[in-house]
Amino acid sequence: MKRSYREELGYDFDQFPDSVGSPAGTATIASQAAPGLAGMLVGYRSDTRVSRAWRIVFTLLFLFLVGGVGYGVVTYTHLPLPPTRENVEIVATLEGHTKAAGPGGGSAIPGFISLPGTIAVLEPTMTAKDLLKPLTETDLEKGFCSASLAKQIRYEFPGFYENWPDDRLERVALEKYPEFQDRLCVLPSQLGVSPDDVIKYRLRARTIVEWTILWSRTAIITGLFAMVLLNVYYRLIVDLLPEPAA
Repeated sequence: MKRSYREELGYDFDQFPDSVGSPAGTATIASQAAPGLAGMLVGYRSDTRVSRAWRIVFTLLFLFLVGGVGYGVVTYTHLPLPPTRENVEIVATLEGHTKAAGPGGGSAIPGFISLPGTIAVLEPTMTAKDLLKPLTETDLEKGFCSASLAKQIRYEFPGFYENWPDDRLERVALEKYPEFQDRLCVLPSQLGVSPDDVIKYRLRARTIVEWTILWSRTAIITGLFAMVLLNVYYRLIVDLLPEPAA
């Protein structure tokens, strides 16, 4: 049957025979999102119309951005546990260390400072979620701790009782101040702490469950960011990039 006869019957040869096979038709089909989970979540579609150079550029950019976000999440969320009462292991208390040091020697504070761990104040009224109060070595060194009451008095009143025997000095002091019976330290009043509140502590290690939650959160945040980038690429950028030269 001749073409002219077909035209007389109403066929239009200028509309669709070439539309499917033409570059424009191919680009339209390629730009449609692929069905399935990938198409729904990240808008996946064929990007064969994008030149190889552009695909390399966007792949490297994707890896750089996702890696940067992952690194940032780890940096800002994988921090040491906060020093709360439930997260610390007590190495020693200043009171216990002073009693163990005995009445001989000088102040027990330098030996306490040299113990492993971090100095802090743990008050009896603190709850498990309360942060320990920080205490610097410099502030603590301003005090004096000893199991000997006589040495405490001589530190508190330098030059006044140097010639007094220890037993006499302690007896006279306890007669006047019986509350000194159990005193172990002379600490600066501005610290507002007692020796049983001053501790050396170590942070406990995270449990397997805590590490699992932490890394799961990191993976979720990083994965969501990667999905956003893929959606931007497949749903927007692929259609905006020029086609590769023939």
